[in-house]
Amino acid sequence: MNKTYDLIVIGAGLSSLMFLNQYIKKFSSQSILLLEQKKIIKQDQTFCVWEGPGLQNITKNFKLKPKRIWKKIVVKNAEEEVIKDISPYKYVCFDGKEVLEKLLKDCKDKVTVINNRKVNKIIYKNSVHEIKTMDKNYYGKLIIDSRVNFKEHEIKSVFVKQAFIGHEIEVEHNTWNKNEVHLMSFKKNKNEIEFTYLLPFSSKRALIETTVFSSSPNLKHIGRRHQEILKQYGPYRVQREEKAIIPMAIIRPDDLIGVLKIGTSAGMVRASSGYSMRRIANWVLKLNNNEISINNLSQYKYQPNPLLNWLDKIFLNVIYNFPEKGPYLFVKLFSKADISALIRFLSDDASKFDLLNILLSMPKKIMLKGLFKK
Repeated sequence: MNKTYDLIVIGAGLSSLMFLNQYIKKFSSQSILLLEQKKIIKQDQTFCVWEGPGLQNITKNFKLKPKRIWKKIVVKNAEEEVIKDISPYKYVCFDGKEVLEKLLKDCKDKVTVINNRKVNKIIYKNSVHEIKTMDKNYYGKLIIDSRVNFKEHEIKSVFVKQAFIGHEIEVEHNTWNKNEVHLMSFKKNKNEIEFTYLLPFSSKRALIETTVFSSSPNLKHIGRRHQEILKQYGPYRVQREEKAIIPMAIIRPDDLIGVLKIGTSAGMVRASSGYSMRRIANWVLKLNNNEISINNLSQYKYQPNPLLNWLDKIFLNVIYNFPEKGPYLFVKLFSKADISALIRFLSDDASKFDLLNILLSMPKKIMLKGLFKK
């Protein structure tokens, strides 16, 4: 007879593992199955968050070890450079592979983990979900689904994509100021927003990413531009590579019986930036104190801040319709806004006063264009 699990989690990515990390601390009696389509965790991700006063402490709550911490950031375009000391806040970087392996290890004693199992279909019948894979079928009362599988009607804004190619490289000579993160160094590009993201782990080692915000980014073209950027540093050794295309949109998933969507398809990627770790952590650390069931599943659903979504829609409209204005918008925001208010805004923990500060710091003409452009 086939076993029916209380809970089946699809996908062993960041949202699933952060959820399980906290959930099994409170509730250990349920039988839980985790299905992951990959065979192994690859070293091709970097997770970064803001940490500091008023923000949930991700490092402490999930017992993670940062790869590097910075307290100074740089944002610049061709006309202006903004350098900010962000104390008492900090910008924290985690190695993606180490994070996922640690979170997975923490839950293995209480969760059945099966790798190399791609879910092909889910059938709901007689209050049980049948999950079909190529090799075997699995049965569960409730499903936590972290797959990126949103439908067009679930997108509630213009649809922009963040595409990036990055290499962690090591050079022979002291090259970078290891105390400064270059969040955005914008390039001139009339059709797309393009910038370099640089995380210096030492004076000789850094992660350098070429990033594009566009409705239809081309990774091959980005790759060629990225190689030209790397050449300026002279001879270098590649330590690892990462690349991805991340959806940037307001996503509101449909309600399905006995299925809870999490991750990208639940709107857990910040639409205006592409960041997800902080938003996932905020959701997880405020979870319902009742064991998840068919009766309270809706209480576990991610609920975004409506005002943040409204502001993100304006950002997306500017990025989509006026990409040439994007660099000016971001640089002015980092230049004029109170940096603590801005960090709390970017971390989904902004007060009403923080939001007012952000609104007053934005270039009015550009934001009005984004407000009224559909």
